Amino acid sequence: LAQAGATSCLLREAQTSICSAGGAVGSMAMAVAFAAPRGTLLPQQTAPAPGGLAEASAKSLARPSGAPSVGEHVLSKAGMALALGVAAAGRRVHRSRAKAARVAQRAEAVADVAAPVREGQRTVGRAAHWVIRTTNLKRTVDFCSDVLSLKVLRHEELEAGCKITCNGAYAKPWSKTMVGDRTEDLGYCLEVTYTYGVDSYTEGSGLKHIAVAVSDVKAALEAATRLGYAVEGDVVTGPEAYKFRLVPQSEGRSERFLYSAVRVKNMAKAEEFYTAIGLKPLGLGLVGGPAFLAALGVEEAAVRVMGFGGAEEVPLVLIEDTKSSLFKLQTWEGRNLLSIPTTELRSAYNTVIEKKPAGGRVLHKLQSEPLNKLLNVPDLEIAVLVAPEGFEVGIVSSESFDPAVKFAYNPEAVIDYAWRENHMATVLEEMAQVEALKKTGS
Repeated sequence: LAQAGATSCLLREAQTSICSAGGAVGSMAMAVAFAAPRGTLLPQQTAPAPGGLAEASAKSLARPSGAPSVGEHVLSKAGMALALGVAAAGRRVHRSRAKAARVAQRAEAVADVAAPVREGQRTVGRAAHWVIRTTNLKRTVDFCSDVLSLKVLRHEELEAGCKITCNGAYAKPWSKTMVGDRTEDLGYCLEVTYTYGVDSYTEGSGLKHIAVAVSDVKAALEAATRLGYAVEGDVVTGPEAYKFRLVPQSEGRSERFLYSAVRVKNMAKAEEFYTAIGLKPLGLGLVGGPAFLAALGVEEAAVRVMGFGGAEEVPLVLIEDTKSSLFKLQTWEGRNLLSIPTTELRSAYNTVIEKKPAGGRVLHKLQSEPLNKLLNVPDLEIAVLVAPEGFEVGIVSSESFDPAVKFAYNPEAVIDYAWRENHMATVLEEMAQVEALKKTGS
């Protein structure tokens, strides 16, 4: 996917498999890959492809999980070329065949997901993920694994800042790590963004907590305590001060996330905005009813549960807080992403443009990202809206997003922390050089 709030370059592992086979599965990978976003370097490319890959910077070090080390790449004025010797291909042929098989399986998976969309069967939107920040990726990933029992779904390294500020308003290299329990087309997840050179975030007062179901709440809370995280009742304060409420897994429910809760100053305005973009009030029973109110210490009149009404819903819970003297959102609050059928997406976008419900506005205009035609799905459409209180809401076309993220699923992803540490040193050195040039007026 393009660098567009929802996701960025697709099929990293499929593309990387070419590194192992000297291009043996190149045609297969590209047959199902998205046209690459500007600034993204695909491992098998040695030069920009007309109409597909935009020109690649010679300094691009974007390294997908499982890709060769920097030493295996050859930098040239035309861009970053890949050294693919016959001997290396021979040594890795066994691994390449296994990866080629996975590529073929994923191609079939895309067809399975896309078919009902093309037939008009999928008509209900859904919440897809919440974007959170981190200054220590390993610590956050370990927390998600050891306390929340979630796993890495895919990991991507990006050389340029996201053009629609997925990682915040930083024009720096960054990474995104999707963490959840099942494939992104089915389950809700967290998008963990790390921006090289950013060592702290100011905690905002809007995002209250995210509720996650675990098989054993007591054991999870004890694990959090052992790891040094603050625990208050059933709420754990994790890395970067994000709070997670741990609840029992409901019988018959596959979705591990229960809801995302935010504070609002004016419930009427918040409800007006979310209703205008297609959400509707749902019953408190969806999030636990009286037990939910008791756990949060709030009155029913101060709560709205907003969603699309689909199966396994992960709704947005609005909690009115009119007494708080300080209400300020920060980059820390991240972004909620909604996957919506194209017709409903365009209607929601036009409503915000024309009527500005409750003061809602557009942060990033609706744009279309072309996909490889062989995927047989429409171009990805995406926009970023801003709710009255200042919360960012990304909206993407489900006909393209859902099949794409299912295909991008890579549970075998291994994050190369040593490479990241070296890359950080490079980024900091370049930043220091830029600052030095500014001071000398060069």
